[in-house]
Amino acid sequence: MSLEIINLKKSYGKTEVLKDISFYLKSGESVALMGASGSGKSTLAKCIARLESINRGSIIYNRKDILNLKNAEFRQNIQYVFQDQLTALNPSKRVKDLLISVLKRFKIDKKDEFEHILSDAKLPYSILDRFPKELSGGERQRLGIARAMLIKPKILILDEVTSALDKRLKSEIMHTLMHYKTLHKTAMIFITHDKFIAKEYFDRILMLECGRLIFDKTS
Repeated sequence: MSLEIINLKKSYGKTEVLKDISFYLKSGESVALMGASGSGKSTLAKCIARLESINRGSIIYNRKDILNLKNAEFRQNIQYVFQDQLTALNPSKRVKDLLISVLKRFKIDKKDEFEHILSDAKLPYSILDRFPKELSGGERQRLGIARAMLIKPKILILDEVTSALDKRLKSEIMHTLMHYKTLHKTAMIFITHDKFIAKEYFDRILMLECGRLIFDKTS
């Protein structure tokens, strides 16, 4: 697996928010994406996830431009986990139904994957009958990660998934992610403001400033 960002530019009207961004991500590699608010972190991540269009440049996944990949193939390989899982999860569906919808969409047959994925995410099996609003913030974040990992993507993009959590929950979620990374050789792009998390858990740190990549080094 390889992901290459080449001279990426993104503008909103006349305002350029990403300026000639280039970097490379290898199989199983984890990258912390840092920078001040408004530096372009989330915009860059959403461009990679095809949630935002780009103006110039290329995003190449396994030697193919992501714009040329069919949606099903793209989502099978690259998943995005939002910061606000209460909004991202359908409030009218129980956890079991949320997971079943993923299985159906991606034609995954094994419903026994539920038990494994919940165990990996440190979630109790009883959670299947509950609604998103009945879960704690940490449980919802782990569920969002579990849903994404149920597909076994090659790349997981996470948008500040620990920002509103206490120290204990942050630690739990980071250990869950590192477990997935080791188990499935999943590459990760993790948006964060937390310097400790970036240095402790990730292979590389990328720093954006005013839409430019100013730092790319091993942590």
